Amino acid sequence: MRLFFAILLSFLVPGTGQFVNGQRWKGILFVGLDLVCIVLKNTVSTLPIILLYLVVLIDVVIVGVQMIRGKRKVPSGRSYIIEIVIAFVIAAVVTWVVDDLTKQSLSLPIGKNEGLSTEEKEKVKKEAEAYLKNKYGKEFYVDQIEYIWQTGSYSMKGHLKNDDGYDFLVKKDDGQFIDSYFFHKLSKEGKKEIEPQIEGAFSPLMNWNTSVSVDQEVEDQFAKQSPSFQELRKQTQKYHQQIQVNVPISLTANNKTRELERAYELVSFLNQNEIRSSLEVWYYDPEIKEQGVTKIDFTQSLKYDKFLTAGLEVDDVSDIQSAEDLEQYLEIYD
Repeated sequence: MRLFFAILLSFLVPGTGQFVNGQRWKGILFVGLDLVCIVLKNTVSTLPIILLYLVVLIDVVIVGVQMIRGKRKVPSGRSYIIEIVIAFVIAAVVTWVVDDLTKQSLSLPIGKNEGLSTEEKEKVKKEAEAYLKNKYGKEFYVDQIEYIWQTGSYSMKGHLKNDDGYDFLVKKDDGQFIDSYFFHKLSKEGKKEIEPQIEGAFSPLMNWNTSVSVDQEVEDQFAKQSPSFQELRKQTQKYHQQIQVNVPISLTANNKTRELERAYELVSFLNQNEIRSSLEVWYYDPEIKEQGVTKIDFTQSLKYDKFLTAGLEVDDVSDIQSAEDLEQYLEIYD
């Protein structure tokens, strides 16, 4: 029982299990190392804290087994119990505070960080704008330049001049620039093309999203030409459009035929226009709207799993030739 308790506390806060084994100074050392590893975990790598957990647990088990076999003195007494409780509470509070403060420092508005002078910001701005013009052959400007001191990189927003509809991410890392303009442009055009079909096929509709990705070699090849999404499809098949749709409909065996026919309206349009894509349709109990949920963040959709009634997932819509073909990709949840 003592060994189990020591292992449990070690999982909660590395070092506190050593107090259970009566090793006060070793416990303090491991708690101190845990604080260092927490900072490293949030800024550099999780490897140090993983290694610390392994060392701490191995030490706790070895010492615990030695006490069980009578090779070590077993600590006892009221003061011993009190020391364990106090040590755990203090260690837990301190580690939580360090973890929280480290995360807060990472989420601070980077532009407010000291060390990025006006001259340096202007230098990065000119470099970024020159990089974008050279890559795409168009005039851009960047703003919201932020210096990420943890990685020594720069992040900023890029904009196509004379077009307020384009803003995208630009980064400079290790002296090299990367950007998401090509991705943003194609995704925006892809969304505009299928929007009437989405709204016509799915009613009621909560929200939907789409993105278009291409191989890096395709972006490098076509960046300066800056073709439209429709033009790009005529020249290469190395792209993929992902489509995700949320509808407030309780899908059951009784209405699945109708809903699959509606989904096939979109699939048919995609195939007729030879758009290589995947499709996800998530069916939610309409009661979700009574909870004040009008749209679902696709990055946090797990929060709403309890409202899911069914899911339709098709990796390649070109495999679908009829509404009946969709049934094998449909899962109705109990």
